[in-house]
Amino acid sequence: MVANPAKLEGIVSAARFVIDLPGTIVGRMDFSELSGINSKVGSSEYLYSNSDGTLVHTKQFGKTEPPTITLKRAVDRTGTNRLLIWHNLAREGKTDARCDGSLSVFGAGDGDATAIYFIFNAWCSDLTISSLKAGSSDVASVECKITCERIEGKQ
Repeated sequence: MVANPAKLEGIVSAARFVIDLPGTIVGRMDFSELSGINSKVGSSEYLYSNSDGTLVHTKQFGKTEPPTITLKRAVDRTGTNRLLIWHNLAREGKTDARCDGSLSVFGAGDGDATAIYFIFNAWCSDLTISSLKAGSSDVASVECKITCERIEGKQ
């Protein structure tokens, strides 16, 4: 008998992703794909000579890059317009483009989120609407990259 991966401790199985930004134009919105959550601290090499003249090589913390979340959903009139407004607020440098909220990961049929991430001072830094071709039956999608100052997982 094969174990249900959603029931294994520590395993996250996802069916949908919900971004919740209360008090903003975005509000609560479902996404079908999470391409990734990325955060990076670079490294910098530091060389020095100690008291006996030996050359010492060390690595130090380098430049940090802000965390990003990349989400995708089907294009629809209401949701896509809300994302466009949020992105335009960031493009115009408006302070209300930044907001705090959460990203919840839900499994198939589950009532409770399997994972929750809290995001702080987030804004829509990149918005891409997929290409479309007349006569095609493909579903258009919108990809939203959210940049934030900090991400914390639920304890």
